[in-house]
Amino acid sequence: MQRCLLLVALPLALACSSTPAAVPQTDAGPGDSSPQPDGGGATTPCTIKSQGTAGTLLQGRVLAPSGPIDGEVLVDAAGKIACVDTSCAQAAGYAQATVLSCTGSVISPGLVNAHDHTNYATIAPEAHGQTRWLHRQGWRTGAGGEPPLLPAPKSTTDVTTIAGAELRFVLGGATSILSSGGVSGLLRNVADYKNPQELEGLTGKTAYFDTFPLGDSNGTELASGCAYPSVRTAGAAFTDGVYAPHIAEGINAAAENEFTCLKDTLVTSQTAIIHGVGLNATDVDQVQKHGAMLIWSPRSNIDLYGNTASVTVFKNAGVPIALGTDWLPSGSMNMLRELACADSLNQRSFGGAFSAQDLWAMATKGSAKATGFGSQIGELVVGEQADIAVFDGRSGADYAAVIHAGVEDVHVVMRGGKILYGDTAVTSAIGTACVDLDVCGEKKQVCIDVPSVTLAAIQQVTQPIYPLFFCKDQTPAGEPSCVPYRDTYPDGTSATDRDGDGVADAADDCPDVFNPARPLDNGKQSDVDGDGAGDACDAKPLDPGVH
Repeated sequence: MQRCLLLVALPLALACSSTPAAVPQTDAGPGDSSPQPDGGGATTPCTIKSQGTAGTLLQGRVLAPSGPIDGEVLVDAAGKIACVDTSCAQAAGYAQATVLSCTGSVISPGLVNAHDHTNYATIAPEAHGQTRWLHRQGWRTGAGGEPPLLPAPKSTTDVTTIAGAELRFVLGGATSILSSGGVSGLLRNVADYKNPQELEGLTGKTAYFDTFPLGDSNGTELASGCAYPSVRTAGAAFTDGVYAPHIAEGINAAAENEFTCLKDTLVTSQTAIIHGVGLNATDVDQVQKHGAMLIWSPRSNIDLYGNTASVTVFKNAGVPIALGTDWLPSGSMNMLRELACADSLNQRSFGGAFSAQDLWAMATKGSAKATGFGSQIGELVVGEQADIAVFDGRSGADYAAVIHAGVEDVHVVMRGGKILYGDTAVTSAIGTACVDLDVCGEKKQVCIDVPSVTLAAIQQVTQPIYPLFFCKDQTPAGEPSCVPYRDTYPDGTSATDRDGDGVADAADDCPDVFNPARPLDNGKQSDVDGDGAGDACDAKPLDPGVH
């Protein structure tokens, strides 16, 4: 299998020019390219209304915990939120703050990426045609006779490469990440084995990010029984804060068996399950009863397995859902593209089960909770860290402004009150160590505080791999599709198959919600209570008397 060599030959201008070179378009689906409000011309930037001596006051449309308001967010000199209200005039420090006017823009918590492997951002998204796998061990090692994904992504410890991966996320409005790679000075990285400096001021126990909770990196795949090489013990898993294991990444019996073997020891109220693709309604009920959470990576799941977690079942069960990008080889390049994928699936495949606010919450407070730091980041709440991203309001109203944004629509990214990226008029006034970056014709700056790493060095290292950004009117080069595909549902949605799951509407037990027949369900649509309503659209999938 070959990678698309075009990706490694993209010119630097593609990442920094207002007239980027043409790139291959992938079928990202209607949710990724649905009509947006017509802003026309350049975006409306934030401006410095008055220069103060301590702290920052942001004015605009605020996505407050109680709902959107036209108001203000006051950030104190220590980088924490001091006030969120229609007016903060009575709050201490108000008169001393620099006033940042973002009229027409939406002020949101910074996005939190609950799952990525930035140390594997060493290869562009890998083209593999119509090949889809049953289990991650298939593409990893060729287990079960499936063809492995080649070339195999390799990890790196190179600080500049990892900083480049983090910068991609910053440009898309992210401020924190749960990742197997990290550096100090950009995103907060909340994984357990990272340098404590990467918490960037957060306090408390970090998350235990566990890629192989069964010790099965050698490719072991079991359809039954628990004779895995080395199953993580509860004593080892819960020495830190949240436990975030990769479980059930696939659609066969072996994927579900992982959950069967771990549910009684490693699935607790401190667990955030990464992927959870191979679960049915009975399994999800166990997740809910244990008080666990789900970290959802839809684009990567769709690309590798042609399917993703049954998120409508998780939603109906009341399981909190967070959002993460997985990694560059098969996932989204930033959180905005992951939100676009989730939005696309929601509209096309999940019957609009999630509101714009629901999707936004997955990328903010939901992901913050899943990392164990929900009391410090993820919401605009007094006392929490001032992790803030400001999005142009013409991309959509309120939460939709975030979901439909491109990197050029991001006016400010602030982590703990420190500017990381934004409009030059803002960063040049209140940022430090900021350098110019032309983003789709918009004058922006990035403020990188990573020792011995510069923007020029990042561009030099990352450009041969993948650009730092693409403009919102483009589909990123080689981006994995968010359209479910397997040989049993190759044609997508149609007049007779509204959800595109390969089952004609007349015979589909959930005609508006994607629920294809999976190997783990014995080749049938999952309906564990046998009442004729598929789990995916059954409000009570374990109760045959309630649909």
